[in-house]
Amino acid sequence: MKNFFSKLLNLKTQDRDANLDSAKAALEAEMGPRDEVDRKIDALFNLLVDYYGSDKLVIKAGKMDALQYVRSPKRGERVLALQRIINENPTIKEVPKDDELLNILEQLTEQFSDILARRSVEDDLEKKVAERLEENHQDYVKDIKMQILKEEKKNVESPLEQKKREHLEELEKVSLTQSVMELLRPSSTDEIVGQKRAVDSLLAKLSSPYPQHLILYGPPGVGKTTAARLVLEEAKKRKLSPFADDAPFIETDGTTLRWDPRDMTNPLLGSVHDPIYQGARRDLADTGIPEPKPGLVTDAHGGILFIDEIGEMDVMLQNKLLKVLEDKRAFFESAYYDPADEKIPPYIKKLFEEGAPADFVLIGATTREASHINPALRSRCAEIYFEPLTPSNIQEIVRNAAKKLSADLGDGVAELISEYTIEGRKAINILADAYSLALERNAQQELDQEADTPVSIEKA
Repeated sequence: MKNFFSKLLNLKTQDRDANLDSAKAALEAEMGPRDEVDRKIDALFNLLVDYYGSDKLVIKAGKMDALQYVRSPKRGERVLALQRIINENPTIKEVPKDDELLNILEQLTEQFSDILARRSVEDDLEKKVAERLEENHQDYVKDIKMQILKEEKKNVESPLEQKKREHLEELEKVSLTQSVMELLRPSSTDEIVGQKRAVDSLLAKLSSPYPQHLILYGPPGVGKTTAARLVLEEAKKRKLSPFADDAPFIETDGTTLRWDPRDMTNPLLGSVHDPIYQGARRDLADTGIPEPKPGLVTDAHGGILFIDEIGEMDVMLQNKLLKVLEDKRAFFESAYYDPADEKIPPYIKKLFEEGAPADFVLIGATTREASHINPALRSRCAEIYFEPLTPSNIQEIVRNAAKKLSADLGDGVAELISEYTIEGRKAINILADAYSLALERNAQQELDQEADTPVSIEKA
């Protein structure tokens, strides 16, 4: 084996995916005048040359401190070289004895077969990965191009878009004076007339660390909506109140809320946009991903959801709302949602799997009897009754409104208005009409006076 090293450098590379059968075949091919041990040693060295290549095998033998044993005329030392190279362990010191050589060579053959099998599996895996990358290469390139275009053009607007934006900005500069109802609406709970007990009860229930859902009963125009809005502002100032300074007050009308059995549109609870038939953001529609749209219950999270005329709301929708009140979450469903789809954005996956937060206090107002409201919903709400306004209450409302208008009321004007209505809202409207009529009749006088000169409203 003196010339083995030089022979090792000139061997040609063969198939690197040989297995145990090929190793045994190589051993059989080496059958000759030499004994079995020598033939197996030479066959293993040949397989190592085929696997690593001549140059790399020399380098590896040098690292394993086995190079001097490769050229040794002693079979035991050559087997020691094989042990160090195949096991990649330069610390093996003991030279095998002659009677151990066959067993050790058999073990080394098994180990080398495992190495060949592992290499074969790794090559197959790399081949599959390369094929998959090639298949998806065009999609990856397209996605990257689209992302770059979006980043470069996200702040660029076309001339038409610029013209529309400038038109909107011009419209923003034009505004009329505030409406009479906005001007004359009470700005504090002290200005709410004739409902002291109801307002105090409302404030007590909302200022508690554990605020209750409420239903407000009472005739129209007595201040139910205004009281709820103002009481929330008062509750925010209380120490024990759970409402934050920015707690929302979301107002809606129960007469406009309708139950959609297909769940395609539901402004109250939220809905899921069908990516095919209803449309969605382009990046979601292209991949068929449904997009949940949270409703008013989520907008009211941490605050108050006020539903006026809750008695007019669809019974099925009341049942759905009851479920949201219990769970404090609004859940979404869609046949297009696939939880295993890795392309689904995290926020959409979170909405489908965990639901949208909807922890709020419900305040419903109605002019109807309690029987028109779902009993299960009613049982979860405290009830507050607003009393009908008396003529003296109407007169006080009219006088307070006249002060805000800077108008002088003649004798008997407030009393006259109280004879025509017991609704505060209608009384305000009558006063506003009288104010406008007084301005018209005294138009010339108004031109000669300052704008803040009080207008006199007298009985005809």
